[in-house]
Amino acid sequence: MGNRNHTSGNGRVTPARGRSVRKPAGLTARGFRMGAGILFLMLAWMAEPPGLGAEEYRKLEIAADVKSRFSDGCSSIQELLTQAEVRGLDGLIFGDHDRKSIQYGVPYLERVLRIKMDSPSLLSNGAATFLSEINQLDQSDDTVVLVPGVESAPFYYWQGNPLDGNLVAHNWDKHLLVVGLPSSLDYDEIPTLNSSFTTRYMKDNLFIFLIFVVSTIVGLRGFMGKSWRRTYLLFALVMALFAANTHPFKSSPFDPYRDWGVEPYQHLIDYANSKGAMVFWNHLETPVAEKIDNSLFDVHTRTERHPADLLVTRGYTGFQAMNETPVTAVDPGREWDQVLRMYLIGAREKPVWGYGANDFHCEATGPNKLGAVRTVLLAKQKNRASVLEALRAGRMYAVKHKQDPLRLSLDTFELVDSATGQRAVMGETLKTKNSPDIGVRLSTAGANPSRAHLRLIRNGQVVKQAVLNLPYEGVWQDPALDLSRPAYYRLMVEIDDQHQLVSNPIFFDPGTLGQPGLALARLEPSPKPASMPAAPAEPQAAPPSVPKEKVTAPKIQPSKPEAAPQYAEVTARGVRLRKGPSTKFPVAGQAKKGERLVFVRRTKMMYKGKAWIIVKQNGNQAYVWEGLVKVQ
Repeated sequence: MGNRNHTSGNGRVTPARGRSVRKPAGLTARGFRMGAGILFLMLAWMAEPPGLGAEEYRKLEIAADVKSRFSDGCSSIQELLTQAEVRGLDGLIFGDHDRKSIQYGVPYLERVLRIKMDSPSLLSNGAATFLSEINQLDQSDDTVVLVPGVESAPFYYWQGNPLDGNLVAHNWDKHLLVVGLPSSLDYDEIPTLNSSFTTRYMKDNLFIFLIFVVSTIVGLRGFMGKSWRRTYLLFALVMALFAANTHPFKSSPFDPYRDWGVEPYQHLIDYANSKGAMVFWNHLETPVAEKIDNSLFDVHTRTERHPADLLVTRGYTGFQAMNETPVTAVDPGREWDQVLRMYLIGAREKPVWGYGANDFHCEATGPNKLGAVRTVLLAKQKNRASVLEALRAGRMYAVKHKQDPLRLSLDTFELVDSATGQRAVMGETLKTKNSPDIGVRLSTAGANPSRAHLRLIRNGQVVKQAVLNLPYEGVWQDPALDLSRPAYYRLMVEIDDQHQLVSNPIFFDPGTLGQPGLALARLEPSPKPASMPAAPAEPQAAPPSVPKEKVTAPKIQPSKPEAAPQYAEVTARGVRLRKGPSTKFPVAGQAKKGERLVFVRRTKMMYKGKAWIIVKQNGNQAYVWEGLVKVQ
């Protein structure tokens, strides 16, 4: 009755709610508190079995594949950080070009008698400077996480004849994004054509080089004699040319005068993996045909669509699944699903993830605006290590939107074993033999509710389609799921062609994931949705109440009070201001002796014991060596 105690399932007697507890005789206050604490911990453990609850993640909105002035971008690292803060971004992943150099040479002496065309690139401006700038700003600002990366076109090959006017460099714009290289030396040694000297391939080229070197020495010794001097001299000169042409210090083992297929790209993927970095295929479906300015003869470049490279290369982390232009490799049954199915049956060691590439160059003139395409990560913390960990694990989705407030938001996408409480989110695997619940919660960030078309894809087949009022929340079951075979689920959502979302897969493993020889259902190119219970009918009056994200521009606190700025007075005549911390960068302006420039900060780039500093001239940021100014 009212004073009756309740007996718990484990036989313990617990006092009725609302009643006081009398301490047993002889029990001290300290002992009573300790016993109560142990009882509380035991009850908490019984309520939530350890290891079965979903780990808490935070959403980080990242703009990936961002170009700076270190290659063909328009903004400095500092300016991009400020732009990211205004756009409400949590991080930037840079993708500056490693080396933009193309050269054509005379046959058999193509590395000596050549025409070379270069554009600004990360390696020409200095990888050490690039990393120093990013690391310094990342450590001094906790609002936006900055992650260095590099976009590489490791290979191209020539076809045609310059005399006929049909010379074409194929695959000039076939790119891989490399993220997470640990040092500037690793950037310098990226295996790409026309780059830095390296001894990595010396063994393969040393023998023929030594033959020509020895021949040159023989010719010179003959020239020192009394007869046939001109012949020996000509012989020595020719052998010296061949020696220079075959030197073993190549930056790539591939020559650009034949088509090597995917070998150069697989070689770069293997190199990045050996350094602990990640590699993503970029621009798989953006054909490019351009003409390069050259005074001697016409040079054209051509890059065709190449989504099939997802199937014939291995070891890469992921690919660009979202861009300003359509990416058909993410459509049901296409290349992405084919690769994921290979992982299910053990034909691939790892799954492949999709990310959203911003491909940002210039805010004013470029077609893509900063943050128009975002990669939304589920990260443990807001720092570089957590961003890289989430990126590698595939806990992310890609979203595209115009420069308006409307943006799709995937608030929940998970598989849940209701019997055990286990759950898995994007990039994770739910290990169970029970049929999982599929939980989805969608909303729109920064705009009024809207309607969206959703497709749920299992193993490359569309198993559910629905037009939903947003915000939406639902839990589905898939009765057609074969509980004896592994599977994955992923989502595609769109409001229109400018507002789309693509999730990464969640895997279901009944204990057979990765088993060789496992048979899956045949993959149809244009699948018909399988039978699946529809989502609960939505009332017409109002959609379910789901908290919406409020997008607001963060307040940027100036590092110094505006009323008392610090100045740098120019101490030399005609000082050139640069767009980066090196004389390799283009000139941004000129300052006269005695002119006072607004001092912003010192960089870690040193020259003759003094740092390169950032200043402002007429409101525009630039770099100048501290040896030419006096900071007041």
